[in-house]
Amino acid sequence: MKDILLINDMPGYGRVALSCMIPVLSNKGKSVFNLPTAVVSNTLDYGKFAILDTTEYMKQATKVWEELDFSFDLIATGFLYSLKQVDIIKDFIKKQKNSPDVIVDPIMADNGKLYNGLDDDNIENFRKLIDIATVIIPNETEARMITCKMNEPINDVAEKLIQMGAKYAVITSVEENNEHFVFCMDENFVSDKIYYEYIDTSYAGTGDLFSALFISQYSENKSIFESAKYASLKTTELLKLSLDIKDKARGLPIERFIDIL
Repeated sequence: MKDILLINDMPGYGRVALSCMIPVLSNKGKSVFNLPTAVVSNTLDYGKFAILDTTEYMKQATKVWEELDFSFDLIATGFLYSLKQVDIIKDFIKKQKNSPDVIVDPIMADNGKLYNGLDDDNIENFRKLIDIATVIIPNETEARMITCKMNEPINDVAEKLIQMGAKYAVITSVEENNEHFVFCMDENFVSDKIYYEYIDTSYAGTGDLFSALFISQYSENKSIFESAKYASLKTTELLKLSLDIKDKARGLPIERFIDIL
């Protein structure tokens, strides 16, 4: 069994980030560990929130883990609070003896704008992580912000992510000509579009669910194309079943539908 380390924020209220990904991956039988980048009172979608910077804790925790010789087969990063955290993560990964796969989900924006409370520094943080990424999983907005390609074809955006250092690029929530798809590209610039049924709703943590489902398959040596297809199908299925949920900022009801994931 592969050991998976999730580096992301931990919300007190809401099924996003670690509180979404841990139960999904645990239900898949994965060996999951976590390193919180921040403790957040609730999802940022509410507009008001309290946040605790855990940078110093991350520094101390990774130092102890190095002394204890802890190692991981796959490391997945999500929301990052500061540039210092980028340095801590990169240093920790470089010291791993078994060269783990690194999956970077640059959680910072959607629908053409940054999330509440974030700024251009967050974009720069993720640019500095790309060169260690085995797979980068941005949504279309995040991919365009990172590459500074706001109007170019999505193929050009994916190519730029590969050129910046990622081995594979998986761009979610792409819309072209009223069609919706996930755009995948490998290190040889071979690409594919994975179309899915668009559900006209928006829940906090949908991207985290996709990432967790993607990781569940990729960690079993499935290709990025197979993993993205599975994650798309299951995410769409859960969205369909959650249309009655009124508080979308709270996130998706993972526990209610855990058996279908």
